[in-house]
Amino acid sequence: MTVRLSRRLLLAAALTGLAPLPRVVAGPARLRVGFVNPGRTSDRFWQMAQQAMVAAAQHFDIDLLTLHGERDRHQIIAAGHEILARKPDYMLIVNELRTAIPLMSAAQAAGVPSMLVFSGPSAEDTARLGRPRERSPLFLGSLVADNAGAGAFMARALLADCRRRHGAQSPVPLLALGGLAATPAGQERTDGLHQVLAGDGGAQLLDFVAVNWNRVEARERTLSLLRRQPQTRGIWCASDDMALGALDALGALGMVPGRDVSVIGLNWQEDALREVAAGRMVLSMGGHFLLGAWALAMLRDLTDGQDFASAGGTEHALALAPLRPEQVGAYLARFGDNGWTRIDFNRLRQHKGRYDLSVGSVLTV
Repeated sequence: MTVRLSRRLLLAAALTGLAPLPRVVAGPARLRVGFVNPGRTSDRFWQMAQQAMVAAAQHFDIDLLTLHGERDRHQIIAAGHEILARKPDYMLIVNELRTAIPLMSAAQAAGVPSMLVFSGPSAEDTARLGRPRERSPLFLGSLVADNAGAGAFMARALLADCRRRHGAQSPVPLLALGGLAATPAGQERTDGLHQVLAGDGGAQLLDFVAVNWNRVEARERTLSLLRRQPQTRGIWCASDDMALGALDALGALGMVPGRDVSVIGLNWQEDALREVAAGRMVLSMGGHFLLGAWALAMLRDLTDGQDFASAGGTEHALALAPLRPEQVGAYLARFGDNGWTRIDFNRLRQHKGRYDLSVGSVLTV
């Protein structure tokens, strides 16, 4: 039996009560963690997430085994099987395009302990998988973003900006560009939007379209929507790429973002943040690109004898944070140009039996 397999069996035994968890690994151990990046190689958010994970992996003495899924379900699943064949110590799985079930099943068949990160299980997925450690000790936990909370925050901020710029016009006419329904994160952000609109009698959603997280597609869809709905005063966008596409459409129609129409996005992409600083976007929600790095910190803690389940449970959620025009300069000065090595990754680890899952605890701007 290899040393690596011994560690895996010890971990499984510890999680099922057959051995105390601190004895899983004797002393610091270099880890091998698999991760299928579900995004396109050109997706700026997934570039940021990957770069932060690489920097964190170096800090935590981890070999990160990564392949890209290019937003293709079959490619994501195939990449997961390829990584699992290399027998990593752990696997990080993103439920993009409903791939949680096949990838988690493959990981459990291979005996590889796994976490869900970035995008968590749907209700249907949970019915099949169970909750972490409920049916299998190899389903370690989940670390996801509070996407519904982010979508709701964005809706409130967008309505407030529209009312500030256009007075007490009622109802405020809005458009929304959402993500694909097959991505739980996109659906949850949309749920947050609808929750706010249902409780605000002075808002009117003129139209909603699902866009495949793509700037060019968002531009074309927004052009069509604005030609039908020229009275639009605000555009809610589930990602910064889609917000940038909306800005492109407004410019093509001779409209001025931030004056004629308010636009809001999510991801903290640098090109979007510059639009925020220029007053052409209301704000960008974000910070969740750190979730992969945070998951690596939790796995490092687990291996070193500090089970994250004892520090808030097996299911953790990160609240996203807004970057407004007055905050962008300080943020970009510190973390612009992919400056993720400037992060103090020790802040991601467990301290005094808890995790401080707040973006501000890590990215002080």
